[in-house]
Amino acid sequence: MGIDTLVGITAITSVVFLSVVGLLFIRKWLEATELKIHHDVTDPLSQVVGMMFAMLLGFMISNSMQRFETARSTVQQEAASLANIFNYAGALQENERKELRKLCIRYADQIVHEEWPLLGRRNISVSTIRTYRTIWEECTNYKPVTQKESNVHQAALAALVSMSDARRLRIEALHNGLPPALWWVLILGGLATIVFTYFFGAPNARLQVIMTAMVTLVISLNIYLLYTFDDPFEGDVMIRPTAFETDLMMFRKQWNVSDDGETVFPVPK
Repeated sequence: MGIDTLVGITAITSVVFLSVVGLLFIRKWLEATELKIHHDVTDPLSQVVGMMFAMLLGFMISNSMQRFETARSTVQQEAASLANIFNYAGALQENERKELRKLCIRYADQIVHEEWPLLGRRNISVSTIRTYRTIWEECTNYKPVTQKESNVHQAALAALVSMSDARRLRIEALHNGLPPALWWVLILGGLATIVFTYFFGAPNARLQVIMTAMVTLVISLNIYLLYTFDDPFEGDVMIRPTAFETDLMMFRKQWNVSDDGETVFPVPK
């Protein structure tokens, strides 16, 4: 269990506890019989508030989960395109093949060990940018000699463009979270929905405490769910660099088989 989950459990428990305290305070201040008098007004108003809040919260959760899955697909596309470049390099001339494959290995290693920890802080690795640009230069400056090399070179350039597009989208995903204004709308909307449960005078106060606690728990869990999916590269529920780790494992094995077992690790700086 990660630190974010522990913080979330603590926050949700605190909110539920405070909602019960608020209900007990209202029940001490207003009698159940007095609250019942206003049920004809309280009931429709609470339904309107609850329905609008549920629609808003549901839409935001759906949107955040969609953005999360899009970011995951983008990462997989970037890693797959990098693997294609590595494979296409096998058909190039020896010096260019070794250099391009070393760059692919270095890029994957830097993504996993340097850039990925920075993504949670909405930042990227400078050294990874340098390697990325060097891959571009190596691919675009290559001069094919045979028709086969020319065909492979065109395919490698297409894979490079795909990797570049995916990298750009991955970086853009760092800034696609909900703005603070919408978080305030959600918090105040949830608070209003919870407070409306105070204005129903159930004859059994214990039963109303349980119902209020359950309503608060459901609202808090959904807001926490939105929070966990809002940033795809931070928290306990986050996208892992598994695709690039798979690339590294495959690159090592393919390098040893196709390039006479030359050792390229640790990754060249």
